Amino acid sequence: MQGPNLLRFFKFLLIVVVLLVGFIAALFIASVEEQPLVVATSATQVNDAESVQELIAQIKQSVQDRTLDQQIPLTENQLNSLVGFLQRAKAQFHGQVNITPVASSISASYQLPPNPLGRYVNFSALVLPGEGLQLDEVRLGSIVLPGKKTLATLVWLADWWTDSDIASQFVQQIDSIRMFQGSMIIAMRPLDAFLRNLKELKRDIGEESELSVATAHYLRFLANLEVGRRPTAQSLGRYIQPLFAEALSRSSEDSADEENEAAIMALATYAGHHRFANFVGDVQPVPKRIAAPLKLPTLMNRGDLSQHFIFSAAIKVLSEQGLTAAIGEFKELMDRGAGGSGYSFVDLAADHAGVKFALVATDDKTAFLLQKLLAKSVSERIFFPETQGLPENLNKASFTQQFKQVDSPQYKELLNEIDQRIASLPMSQLSGSE
Repeated sequence: MQGPNLLRFFKFLLIVVVLLVGFIAALFIASVEEQPLVVATSATQVNDAESVQELIAQIKQSVQDRTLDQQIPLTENQLNSLVGFLQRAKAQFHGQVNITPVASSISASYQLPPNPLGRYVNFSALVLPGEGLQLDEVRLGSIVLPGKKTLATLVWLADWWTDSDIASQFVQQIDSIRMFQGSMIIAMRPLDAFLRNLKELKRDIGEESELSVATAHYLRFLANLEVGRRPTAQSLGRYIQPLFAEALSRSSEDSADEENEAAIMALATYAGHHRFANFVGDVQPVPKRIAAPLKLPTLMNRGDLSQHFIFSAAIKVLSEQGLTAAIGEFKELMDRGAGGSGYSFVDLAADHAGVKFALVATDDKTAFLLQKLLAKSVSERIFFPETQGLPENLNKASFTQQFKQVDSPQYKELLNEIDQRIASLPMSQLSGSE
């Protein structure tokens, strides 16, 4: 009896799998279209990037006042600036947000690789004003989905994926949404319980990985370096040289890229910001004590350039290259506003150099070679370019007068010059080495 029953079970399972695959294929076919729903240009969208500073300040204040009800204002310009940032990180993506007193629309198009079915996946949703979070119509290509059921399904999937009710809690945090022409106000219930549950969730799902163990080793190594105890700021090269000499001693040609990833994350946690540890686990050498140098390191005698370089290298390890470059550029665009330090192509050069450093360090063809190169010298010129002649401290008016907007020929020409300077660095020349 067991044989026929087992055969029937596998037949049933095969039918279920075939139906599921067929359903997913049909859903994909119905969602693909020939024309994009959105054709917005990122250069125009990020032109108001400085408006996001107010949103960031508001979110920080909401976290500080977590035991109180919150009123978070959002403008169409702020949201479209963030959408433009995503578009600059992923060129295939285009998005647009429109806010009116009646409803707010969120639309997006994603360009697919060449295929016989169509060129774009289009998505749109309507968010309604009123109590809580209310989705009206949701469209995926030619498929129209009921907003309420779609929201409930997405929340259920997120809860299932995290084995928690964190998504349900987040939706419940939204008390109401009021909409005006070009802006909205989201009323949030006190965030204290939600943030504590989110922190607990992060602790529960965190696992001790090989990256975590190796990062803990390199962070402990950095914490014991004498250079970090000096009362004056030291060159970043004086940290990188011994760090990668240690990585070299622990590596083979096959494992150097993984060791370098951990070394970069340790450097970011130690000399960048301790919260980078959140991405890799519990790596601090002494519990409840942050390992950090007395004075943060410098590049070209500037602390800000060291931070740009370290942050970009770490974000590259954790993400795609496009996202890392877009983050650095967007930060500079925000700095053009009143109170900001101004757009700096020197800072942008540090961002691009950090990305290149991480690319070379984590490429299995160059990782071991880079370890050998860095272990020999404390010189910054191995990994950081000449910045003479690059414009700095440009406010929005000066930036617009000189470059019009991002992606203009003048802007692209200067970015190309920065990348050429980085390409001439010793670390970049390793690509063709034996």
